[in-house]
Amino acid sequence: MRALIIYANYKEPSFTSSIRDEIAETFHNNGHEVVVRDLYEIKFNPVLSKKDLESIANEVHPIDIMNEQKFIQWADIICFVYPIWWSGMPAILKGYIERVFVMGYAFEFKGDEVIPLLKNKKVAIFNTTSSKNVYKNDKSLEALNIITQDCIFGFCGMEVVEHKYFKAIIDASEKEKSKIFDEVKNIAVKLMSK
Repeated sequence: MRALIIYANYKEPSFTSSIRDEIAETFHNNGHEVVVRDLYEIKFNPVLSKKDLESIANEVHPIDIMNEQKFIQWADIICFVYPIWWSGMPAILKGYIERVFVMGYAFEFKGDEVIPLLKNKKVAIFNTTSSKNVYKNDKSLEALNIITQDCIFGFCGMEVVEHKYFKAIIDASEKEKSKIFDEVKNIAVKLMSK
């Protein structure tokens, strides 16, 4: 299996980066290929500019977008690892999706019908939050799930096979953190059979 990890958090080291590393190590130790795309480290430009849009409209994709699309095509499973900020993903990741998952690559229209173009891709999402109180309401999590799983990845035909939230990571004890990392490892092993 070829696993792509798309990571969006500026802080190193962090609890979120430890989750990224646990996923990568588990896949690697089980004989699978792994590529990590750390959006801050690679200085990914998240701005979908007028120049980009004009270029894409003429079926000429900017090189940095084509490079990321090649990683998406390569992967069997794509793991998105990021903190929840302002009820969503960090802006750098939102910009990544806007620039990489463009019409003609991730989806197209036939009349009023949307044709998803990434149907053979599986997705796993790992989110962290700093507080238990922010998303204690099931409706809040349901809203996040609908936007992320259905309106973004589902729109492109991608199947979300796992979406895990790890809450109140700032206050977690070492024992709680260890338990979470064991859970992450178990999820990664489970993903290998998807």
